[in-house]
Amino acid sequence: MESAKISYEEFVSQIRCRLYQLIPEEVNMEVNPVIKNNSVHLDSLVLFRNDSNCSPSFYLQDYYEYYIQGSSIDRLTAQIYQKWQEFMENSPACIPDLSLENCRDFIIYRLINAEKNREILKTVPYIPFFDLAIVFYYLVHRDNDGIQSLRITNRIMEEWGLSTHELYQYAQVNTPCLFPKCFRSMNDFVNELELTSENVSEEDPASFSPYILTNSNGVNGAAAWLYPEALDDVAGCLNTNFYILPSSIHELLILPEHYKFSSSELLDMVQTVNRQCVDREEFLSDNIYLYHIEKKAIKMITAAE
Repeated sequence: MESAKISYEEFVSQIRCRLYQLIPEEVNMEVNPVIKNNSVHLDSLVLFRNDSNCSPSFYLQDYYEYYIQGSSIDRLTAQIYQKWQEFMENSPACIPDLSLENCRDFIIYRLINAEKNREILKTVPYIPFFDLAIVFYYLVHRDNDGIQSLRITNRIMEEWGLSTHELYQYAQVNTPCLFPKCFRSMNDFVNELELTSENVSEEDPASFSPYILTNSNGVNGAAAWLYPEALDDVAGCLNTNFYILPSSIHELLILPEHYKFSSSELLDMVQTVNRQCVDREEFLSDNIYLYHIEKKAIKMITAAE
């Protein structure tokens, strides 16, 4: 008979006890609360070696979910320790140089939901953008395994002697260079994933294909909306007004207006996908936006309208 699962608090306690049995004496352990995107609160476990002041973060809620799904505490503890060892073997011994001279070419921006990030926005420079907010990060490292970035806080901005507008100017140059815009049809995206025709609903007309706007990395790609001339380029391809649907913080769906969906239908579509398919941390907005190519203007459309 399967044994009953322990509580999250007891799980954290047992993970810490088992790690103390594995780590050397010169390694310290801390569990700190962190606020992620959309005010998702997580507990971050970090292991610090005396001769190093950098460490990966292990979010314990994620590991508790693995435990609930069947992984043993011993196995999860071993995974954490192994990943920490691999990080320490392949990473520098100290945090990166955070001087403006070193960071200026790697200041980038991202788009997040303003209402769900009120707590974070109290501590960081940002620019309001409809119901969203433009926030800034320093790109620490990027390789085939992913990216490491540091959220730019008010304190960091003040140490650099910059204004929010100056941060935006740097990011407006750097972000499109480091993460180029990627605009393609959903059909092209499906083909790239090598999906067969059996995977595509036969009810969808062949002529109907929404488009995806993201970046080359596919991570935090909704910010591609902000790139200079990005929407004009999309308009040039479609030659019509178009809706912008916030699929997630990672990408936007672009729908030509002539597809004849009503605003209410599109709002229902976005809200349904957000509730059923999008992780809390990756949510961007429940609203939609209409771009008018002649006016070069964006209108936000809400459920209230």
